[in-house]
Amino acid sequence: MHVQALELSQYRNYRKLNVELDPNLNIFVGDNAQGKTNLIESIYLLATGRSHRTFRDTELIKWNAEDAQIKAQVNTRMGSFSMRVILARNRRKRFWIGGEELRRQSELLGFLNVVLFSPDDLQLVKGSPGMRRHFIDLGLAQVSRVYRHDLVNYNRVLQQRNSLLKDIAERKAKVDQLHLWDEQLVQYGSRIMYRRARAIERIADFAGASHRDISGGEEILTVHYRPFYLGDEESIDATRWLDAEQIAGDFAKMLQSSRSQELRRGTTLVGPQRDDILFRIDGKDVRQFASQGQQRTVVLAVKLAELEFMREEVGEYPILLLDDVLSELDFSRRTLFLETIGNKVQTLLTTTDKGNFQPDNLRHSRQYVISDGQLALEG
Repeated sequence: MHVQALELSQYRNYRKLNVELDPNLNIFVGDNAQGKTNLIESIYLLATGRSHRTFRDTELIKWNAEDAQIKAQVNTRMGSFSMRVILARNRRKRFWIGGEELRRQSELLGFLNVVLFSPDDLQLVKGSPGMRRHFIDLGLAQVSRVYRHDLVNYNRVLQQRNSLLKDIAERKAKVDQLHLWDEQLVQYGSRIMYRRARAIERIADFAGASHRDISGGEEILTVHYRPFYLGDEESIDATRWLDAEQIAGDFAKMLQSSRSQELRRGTTLVGPQRDDILFRIDGKDVRQFASQGQQRTVVLAVKLAELEFMREEVGEYPILLLDDVLSELDFSRRTLFLETIGNKVQTLLTTTDKGNFQPDNLRHSRQYVISDGQLALEG
């Protein structure tokens, strides 16, 4: 899978851009605030339907322009097709695959798969549980239509159940009306949790192997899925929640035991919206005991694992977007990371200084210079 050509019109600081991309490594060099991240963002938006930097679509449109457009020609093992998104100030985003406009934004996922590694991802280990849930949800949503369906439906049911809980608290509805929403919450939620658990199991295998390589075999990384019903100090048995029926049963029990508290607070207190992922090095929680260098190594290993997991699921690698993160890594980690991805993944990499990389890492690459929204092929 790779993007053959990218076209931007009135997007961020790009008035007009047309670029042919190498199917392997593409390096974009420039000072800060010249448009490097904007280019990475445009491909991420085309793949996922949203920016990774802002929730306000109007920020993506060039100043004094009424709309912006992103177009790409994408090659996959299933064939070649065009993708397009139009952003406007006064109406919703619109998406096309080939010549057909999509009815819903969620239909976009799966056509162009990406793995993004940005400075924010260095907080994946120590950041909020929501950041880790987003990591696994986006990866699964790109490779599984069933998962996308269950996630959309779960969020809908959760919203409606929360609304009902508030009405019950205000004596506008009766408690027995919760039964229908409880059944659907458990139905969709247990499937989400089962799929997350299976995915984390595979990612854990890939990440453990990558981490051994990066750390020189001196440390053992383990990755664990933590369902909402496990306490912080409980031991984590990887087989405990791989049974879908057991997950559904535990979920239903937790709903019942939390009923009185939910009625008092007017919101749903249990479910996969409270799951987490735990990273351990040699059995110790990375959040509490790992050095900054160790945490960065964990994130590197997890990103490499995400690539392998998505390849295993769909039969080809996603596109790797590296937004000015490798310069924050030490020389050995940076070199090993680039050697690991090699030429098997189309990679778009931004940097302020090519001097951060070994010449061997840049030998088989296409290099561009970006200045004030202008792109020039180097060499």
